[in-house]
Amino acid sequence: MKFMDLPNEYCTDNSFFCILPIEYEKDLTYGEGASKGSSSIIEASKHLEYYDEQYDNEPFIKGVFTLESLKLNEVNANESIEKIASVVSGVDCGFLISLGGDHAVTIGTVKGFEKKNDNFSVIILDAHSDMFHSWNNSQLNHRCVSQRVSEKHKTLLVGIRSMDKDEKEIIEGNENVDLLKMHEFSIEKFKEKLSKLDSKVYLSIDVDVFDPSFIRNTGTPEPGGFFWKEIISILEEIFKSKKVIGADIVEFAPNVNFSSESFSLAKLSYKLMSLREKFNNSEC
Repeated sequence: MKFMDLPNEYCTDNSFFCILPIEYEKDLTYGEGASKGSSSIIEASKHLEYYDEQYDNEPFIKGVFTLESLKLNEVNANESIEKIASVVSGVDCGFLISLGGDHAVTIGTVKGFEKKNDNFSVIILDAHSDMFHSWNNSQLNHRCVSQRVSEKHKTLLVGIRSMDKDEKEIIEGNENVDLLKMHEFSIEKFKEKLSKLDSKVYLSIDVDVFDPSFIRNTGTPEPGGFFWKEIISILEEIFKSKKVIGADIVEFAPNVNFSSESFSLAKLSYKLMSLREKFNNSEC
């Protein structure tokens, strides 16, 4: 499948935008199905309009190439992370969006970007802090994502509304991690924390950052999350002030009445391209 089912001339291997589908889920803590998220989003994307009325642009004109899906459910965690990192580091395009899989895939995508970028920070939009050193005897579990990426990068966690007391203590002892909990969120506080990050950032969006009344098909839904307009406002602040080198959308698990959610996340993917085109309109 091709993102947006674009005509061939708009999805060549020298396109500016690239989509990397990742089918991966391991040692889950609650719901299943994250490995099916990327295909569902891409299938829904064929119904998108080409024109973004909010940012007055048509990102598809610069090309959107959909890479071959990484099918990693039968591959162990270490090999999967290395495979993701290898593919990401070899992608030669202006802006890469990875879709799907559980949140552990972000460990691999960040590792891949490390091979072709100097200093950059990581922004994670998530309901959970994911700061455990290990979980289920694995340091590559989705509950360890923030811990792993913060080993080398300043990491800002936004929208957090579920965490363990041990994670609280880990965060307090980690100078690379900053936290903006959901109950204390404001755009002003977010801008302040954003200003402390590097000029380049990688963006990870766990879909459970949304309120479950909007996105309920995710492995670990949490009440009290963001809605569409709030997330777009957050993303706009990021793209206005930072060079976004890449992004992922993870933890979508299409199981029940998911068509509108698939479409919403396809639109979110295209919105990332619109924001990249509007505010970061130059090569990284």
